[in-house]
Amino acid sequence: MVTVHSEYSIARGDRIASAALKALLATGVALGAVIAQPAFAQETASDAADSSELVVTAQRREQSIMTVPLSITGYTTEQMDRQGIRQIDDISRLTPSLRFVRSSGVSGNNGANISIRGISSDVGASTTAIYIDDTPIQIRSIGYWGGNPFPRVFDLERVEVLRGPQGTLFGASAEGGAVRFITPQPKFDDPISVYGRSEISTTKNGSESYEAGVAMGGAVSETLAVRASGWYRRDGGYIDWINPSTGTLRQKDINSEQTYAARLALSWRPVEELTITPAIYYQSIEAAGRNQYWEGYGDQGSQDYVSGLTNREPWTDRFWMPSLKVEYGITDNIDLISNTSYFKRRQQQKLDYATYLSTLRSGNPFGSYANKDANNALSTVTTRQKNFVQEVRLQSYAEDQLIDWTVGGYYSNTKQFFTNFSQSGRIPGVISAGYPQINGIYNLYEYIDAQDEQIAGFASVDVKPIKDVKITLAARYTNNKFNVFNLRDGPTNSGRETQVNFNQSENFFTPKIGVSWQVDRDNMVYASASKGFRPGGAQPIVDPNFCAADLATLGVTNSPSTYDKDSLWAYEVGSKNKLFGGAVTVDANAYLIKWSSLQQAVRLPTCSFTFIGNLGDATSKGVDLQLAVTPVTGLTLGANLGYNKTTADDDVVFISARVRNDGQRIGGPSWTGALYGQFDQPLSDSVDGYLRVDYSFQNDGIVTNPQGTFGYDAGLPALDSTDYASLRAGVRFAGLDLSAFVNNLTNSDRPISRSHDSIGSPLYYAETYRPRTIGLTAQFRY
Repeated sequence: MVTVHSEYSIARGDRIASAALKALLATGVALGAVIAQPAFAQETASDAADSSELVVTAQRREQSIMTVPLSITGYTTEQMDRQGIRQIDDISRLTPSLRFVRSSGVSGNNGANISIRGISSDVGASTTAIYIDDTPIQIRSIGYWGGNPFPRVFDLERVEVLRGPQGTLFGASAEGGAVRFITPQPKFDDPISVYGRSEISTTKNGSESYEAGVAMGGAVSETLAVRASGWYRRDGGYIDWINPSTGTLRQKDINSEQTYAARLALSWRPVEELTITPAIYYQSIEAAGRNQYWEGYGDQGSQDYVSGLTNREPWTDRFWMPSLKVEYGITDNIDLISNTSYFKRRQQQKLDYATYLSTLRSGNPFGSYANKDANNALSTVTTRQKNFVQEVRLQSYAEDQLIDWTVGGYYSNTKQFFTNFSQSGRIPGVISAGYPQINGIYNLYEYIDAQDEQIAGFASVDVKPIKDVKITLAARYTNNKFNVFNLRDGPTNSGRETQVNFNQSENFFTPKIGVSWQVDRDNMVYASASKGFRPGGAQPIVDPNFCAADLATLGVTNSPSTYDKDSLWAYEVGSKNKLFGGAVTVDANAYLIKWSSLQQAVRLPTCSFTFIGNLGDATSKGVDLQLAVTPVTGLTLGANLGYNKTTADDDVVFISARVRNDGQRIGGPSWTGALYGQFDQPLSDSVDGYLRVDYSFQNDGIVTNPQGTFGYDAGLPALDSTDYASLRAGVRFAGLDLSAFVNNLTNSDRPISRSHDSIGSPLYYAETYRPRTIGLTAQFRY
């Protein structure tokens, strides 16, 4: 007998939070006015906007972004504030070749798939590493819904997007690249600093959004420094809940969301050479529903989005991350660095299966079947993570030495737990599909316990044989042990309990070789070849009776229980340049990637289950371009563009059905990009004004299963091209930055994800950008 957990409830408190946030907004502005004095940093856009001067740690040491022989996009706090970046969706819109795609449909959620340069897969281990400081937090997809965690954007020192394999310094799951969220560290040379941000806005056909947060830090004494922050944000909903039969409104704005975040870090320097920094980071997201609407209901052209759910779909996502960083300067140019961290996360969500079960059993999303009870059609899905990470590295770097080097060891123990309680959609207690329901209401119970244990050693050497030429030789050797236990039971599993136990051990060697030439202080060219990988794994077989028709089309009676590793080689050439005295900055590269034994999903169109297969090889090729121009003082124009074409190298036939065509597109749109312009103008001796416009776009998407392949669905053509524009105008004086903004200026409403319950079902679920949002932001820095 399965023990059923009680439903997790979401504490709302919206009215109390609203009052508190409005008070904080007023307090923040007042505080800035009170403490305003000449000691405030007098920032203008040109002071901090020049991303060519951004210092990054992509090679685990501080370097100007223009001298790192990698393709990198970086964002400072100031840049993210100017562009209104609040979460990973915003970063992906503005970053070439970075895609962040939310899922939709019965198995979708507010999670998403993230990929770089077309190296995209929503099954198995992640293709893109996600880091908070030195801690990887990405997950292995072991259930159907998981989704990676992402920190929201407040009190971040910067975000770095590293394109191309980063397996040498960042390990497995950095196969396509890495996204790093870098938090501010306590500073001993700063007596006190304050950063505050408040915002209030309204969305067309939606409810109010607001936020407030404060970060403070500095030296407490000669041996102790601190950094602390707290932040709250409420994103108002804009999707209404209706009765699909009558059109009657049940509730407005059911997709509201609240985020809480807090961080505390202390740095202790008992002796000059040693710094010890313990820190803790907490984040909680509570959402009342998904950002998913029903096509054909409401008025999409007027951004009046509605959903006809039978059951509400709340979800929560929380994590804690304590960490300990120890830095010891052995000599002037040799440092020992240790990072220890523990990441604990719990995500829970409700998914409404009412229309899916009706489609499956009657062919109609609103059809009838025996003993139907649409109120008994929720799936409760819980994903938990427990990651322990320990890394120690020794590194040496100096401008005048012949060899710079880094050597280190890495250990991680990543545990994931997944449970799924799927209600039957029938009257509690009756027979379902010929079998008793579990605990009288469930059609399926599933529990997965998975563990990845990694031990790795790595080394990177930069040799400078002649002035301004650098040769990089790097490698990582990794042993990965994967263990998984899966239990399934219920009518959807033919009324029986099945178990899978699987243990796997794999070794990987990921080398890198590169060469760069610093032509002069403003120009550099580079070339590199590097390898990336993802470990293999195991999976539960889909029920052979429930999915018999789909399996028969494939020519099998059972789906595979394991899948192999995949890997790739990436080749890149690039150039970073400052021209005309810095008036023009260019960062351009071209790449070729050969991807072998792709881990990809095979989706069964009738029963809607999925299994993982190694579906042949693929080639990815493309270019990235970042350009900034300052034609006159105060005006900056820029473009971030990416072109990618990822295609299958061969036909892939699964026994008797073709699942992929030679030359078939994989990944996503070929063109992605962003254009921007900022104009800064002094309004008086103490006040600066500014105006900023951002525009992002991507061209038409791709068809996942084109005509002639298994699972082809004529009702799901490629998504149309999309674009998004925002406008911000403001003034800066005495450390304060007050601005007004409009997001989604043109009310772009084309879907960014779209699906339905099965082939032929007339009901489609979609997601698009938040409708036009107008608001005010107040920031201050001291």
